[in-house]
Amino acid sequence: MPKNKQTTKKTILIGIILSVLLPFLAMYFSMLIKKLGVDNETQFYISRFALWISLLLLFLYSIKIEKQPFLVWAETKYSISAFLKAIFITFIKLAVAVYVTTLLIVLLKITGESAALNKALALFKKSHFLLFFTCVTAGITEELIFRGYLLPRLEFVLKSKNLGIVLSSILFGFLHIGYGTLLNIIGPTVIGLVFAFQYEKYRNIKILMVCHFLWDLLLLIAKV
Repeated sequence: MPKNKQTTKKTILIGIILSVLLPFLAMYFSMLIKKLGVDNETQFYISRFALWISLLLLFLYSIKIEKQPFLVWAETKYSISAFLKAIFITFIKLAVAVYVTTLLIVLLKITGESAALNKALALFKKSHFLLFFTCVTAGITEELIFRGYLLPRLEFVLKSKNLGIVLSSILFGFLHIGYGTLLNIIGPTVIGLVFAFQYEKYRNIKILMVCHFLWDLLLLIAKV
């Protein structure tokens, strides 16, 4: 996987740790400034901007330290029709996976209401721009970090495609642990699995970014 002979396994391992640690710190940075009396909406904006900063730092690490491209898998180019078809197929697979997961959750009687999610929804009701900005941020930063950057490097270190897919998806699920319920970990983990398999298939991160953005947008609009 390394594109440069100077790139060592240790360097890649550090990058993997950073790709997990930086988004976690970004998501929960707002908790550190809560005691300063900053209002909830500002805290939310700060946490989203922190995700963009995390992405930038990881990009700089890949270029300056790893000395290789951020996306080690070359982007496959598609015609507009093929690109739209890939988005549609990915979206359908995602919807089916989430539907089946929801049925299992109901059968297993896993319940739990997220106070953090309800607080976020209340903010989105007051600011549609914040809702849109949140969806754009998640679609771009989370896909680039967890699929574009993390997945190929995990597969290289673990020497297993399936292990890389599963582990990257679990880590993506735990990124949402701040919402406080098991449901908010299971859901993103399943979504991460679908996106990871689709990235393996299409090798085009833009397909996933569009799908992620649309999924979050439609889901949040429905809830709001």
